[in-house]
Amino acid sequence: MVKISEVNDMYEKAREIFKQIKKEIESKKFQYNVSEFEKAIQKLVGEYDTANWENRFVVGGALEVLFCALLNSMKFECKWLKEARYDIEINNVKFSLKSNFTGGGDIRLVNILGDKKAIWDEPTLFFIGDVGICYADPSMGLPTKHTSDALIVKTKDIKEMVGENDEWLISLSIPRKPTNSAKIKTASFDVAKSILEEINSRYLRKHLPQI
Repeated sequence: MVKISEVNDMYEKAREIFKQIKKEIESKKFQYNVSEFEKAIQKLVGEYDTANWENRFVVGGALEVLFCALLNSMKFECKWLKEARYDIEINNVKFSLKSNFTGGGDIRLVNILGDKKAIWDEPTLFFIGDVGICYADPSMGLPTKHTSDALIVKTKDIKEMVGENDEWLISLSIPRKPTNSAKIKTASFDVAKSILEEINSRYLRKHLPQI
């Protein structure tokens, strides 16, 4: 059983790491690194619209990879975890990453199976469109709510929290998802096409279905 003191210590360490990241980004020392990250996120969200259900998982995973690359380029030690409840580890502290590219609505903190009650206990980085990267953990008083299949937090509550105290906000250019994309890429199609290209397909590549 994890002791309350250990949990609080984890949150303190996570908050300190977030402050260090915020300081480095706002110092402009790594402005070109940050600019590249922003361009990559813009392209990711713009081309793989999360209105397509399968794209949500791919975009979420790609965001984790890109942010990990940004932090490593800024001399932090970041690992991509791919765990059930934690996504990255920064300087030996684990974080969950959540994203909302609409700028509103709900964010799922924990998925629920059956009649179980979910508990949010991870230090979490929220990537919110037109806002930036927000930090929150369960000891900061954000209201949460159980639905039939998830524990959620309202995006507006996170925005209100950082509006009252921007200590927990990194003002990066996180895009909103497009409302009327001329063409939406689909992750599974791109994977299939890439595989056929890698094996130098002679027959299948010419007959991929239209999307």
